[in-house]
Amino acid sequence: MNRLEANISLFAITFFASIQYVFLMWVPDSVPHFAFLCVTNLIGLVMSLAFFFGELFRLDSKQVKQSMILSAQLVAFNVFLLMGVSGLGPAVTNAILSTNFVFIAAIMFLEYKQIPDKGTFCGIIMVFAGLMLMSEAGISDFLNVSVLYLMASNIAFALYVVSVGKYSASSNPSIIAMGQMFFCFVFSLVLWVCEVLVKGIPFGLPSNHEFWGSVIYVSFFIRGLYGIIQVYAQRYVSPLNTSLIFSTEIIMTMAVSPILAEFLGTEPEVITWPKAAGGIAIVLGIMMTEPAFFAWLRRLVVREKP
Repeated sequence: MNRLEANISLFAITFFASIQYVFLMWVPDSVPHFAFLCVTNLIGLVMSLAFFFGELFRLDSKQVKQSMILSAQLVAFNVFLLMGVSGLGPAVTNAILSTNFVFIAAIMFLEYKQIPDKGTFCGIIMVFAGLMLMSEAGISDFLNVSVLYLMASNIAFALYVVSVGKYSASSNPSIIAMGQMFFCFVFSLVLWVCEVLVKGIPFGLPSNHEFWGSVIYVSFFIRGLYGIIQVYAQRYVSPLNTSLIFSTEIIMTMAVSPILAEFLGTEPEVITWPKAAGGIAIVLGIMMTEPAFFAWLRRLVVREKP
């Protein structure tokens, strides 16, 4: 895999993530949050083992430790996410969750003293502005305690993306991906039991086809395929650029909404001028983080001497 293939792969899994929300609508409100995480991680792990079982013979203590750290970061992300989504609308939630690249830039500076160059900084500002346009939210929409929980989930996910970039360079990506699914399953199971005991709800799962259709999609495309491809691709793409690519999820959700609505009978996303302008700003912002874009722009604006 080279850098171009890695970028394409990250855009591909971002697309899979963008349509998962349609399938998540099939999960009844009565299902405990951590039950869904537990089951999908377990099935994702089983699917991954079917393809990469032989890689387990290369397992060592370092990769076990790395998998546990990644799992803890993912579970923290999900815990804060569940605490925050109930108090905000979907547009504001998507906009906030897509700004994790700001925290990644801060972490990279604090840990590695890496300061974004002018092109990357301008691209970050452009993407941030695009996300705000797409959310069509006012300042009052962000004055909510739920925003603090989503910010905490952003920090956890930013730490996760940075950790994946660090570990993928020195460890077996397949083992890391399977290891994080295993520990996510264990952590989610413990939290599921706690949720059942605290809330006094039944310890069980629905049997309808819609629920299990959602489970299969999320298990294969999000827990399994997404996790493995991300670890492989981040060998060639920086954590900051990875998060900027992930920020296009909101654009993909808007673009495929009419198609999914036709096939699945859901309500299509209404595309307004601010949303369209925001989508364009996000795409331009990501292009601005690539040095090749500025080289092309320089050749376009300034005629170089022969």
